[in-house]
Amino acid sequence: MSKFNSCIAAIIVAALPALALAQATPASPATPGIDKRQANQERRIQQGVKSGELNAREAAKLEKGQAKIQRMEDKAKADGVVTAQERKRIQHAQDVQSKRIAREKHDKQRK
Repeated sequence: MSKFNSCIAAIIVAALPALALAQATPASPATPGIDKRQANQERRIQQGVKSGELNAREAAKLEKGQAKIQRMEDKAKADGVVTAQERKRIQHAQDVQSKRIAREKHDKQRK
C-alpha cells in the first residue's frame, strides 16, 4: 500500500504544474478552419519553392502575406471571441492570398 500511495503522490506532484498553467492561460477561441487553410497555403508555398515554381523573392512576398493574415487572426482572437465579421475578413484575405500563390506559381518565372 505504501508504494501505491507514493505513486499516486508522484503523479499528483507531476501534474500540478500542468494544471496551474492550464488555469492561468485563458482559452483561445478555436479557428480550426482558418488554421487548416493557413497550413495548406504554407505547404503550397514550400512546395513551390521546392519545385522551382517560386523564386526566393516570390516566396518571401507570399510568406509576408501569410504573416499578415496570421496577425489578423491573432488580433481577432485577442478579445477572446472571433466574430462572424472578423472571420469573414480573414477568409477574404485568405482567398486573396490563395490567388496570389496560384498566380506566382504559374507565372513561368524561374529562379
